[in-house]
Amino acid sequence: MANVDRLRRAKGLTVGELLSRAGMTKSYYQSRAGLSLPYNTNDLEALATALGVTPEEVASPESASRVGMRVPARPLAERVRRLVASQGAADGDLLDHLAGIDPALADSARALLSAETNTVVLDEEVLRLIAHWADVPGEYLIDYTDEAVTDRTEAELELRDAMRAAGASAVHFRALGQMSPDALRAIARSLRGGPPAT
Repeated sequence: MANVDRLRRAKGLTVGELLSRAGMTKSYYQSRAGLSLPYNTNDLEALATALGVTPEEVASPESASRVGMRVPARPLAERVRRLVASQGAADGDLLDHLAGIDPALADSARALLSAETNTVVLDEEVLRLIAHWADVPGEYLIDYTDEAVTDRTEAELELRDAMRAAGASAVHFRALGQMSPDALRAIARSLRGGPPAT
């Protein structure tokens, strides 16, 4: 998935354009992007053709070059802090997690969280790993201008907060399927309001 996203951005394609070229539906793609179902060889061939690369380039993480992204520091740091809070964690917990993978990734995340400039350059993999750690779509941090992804993810985070406040110890959003952001927010409001009056 990381290679598909990197190659897609390198080609200047939106997710919709990639799906159209590969002959995939959005739900089919999302089930694989969410790691609930694996890609098969036909999928790899379709994606490779759509991206103009070989199937080996799609399937091999070693062949994908790291992608540096210039991102707005303050809004992205706010999103990362929102994700940390949604996990009931602290910045240090996230940084320790990243340091366990690669200390350079933790340094990159630390630079984002402490940035005093308007923009920072980050390795895209840092953002992907933070999103994975927080159980949200990578696009929430990587394609931060995608309003649909932002709306859906922030609705999920609102519901996660409400469920945690109601006593849920673990929340897995892949189980919610394709609920609309409005439906997720309505459930969160209902949980915050407590039981209905009798």
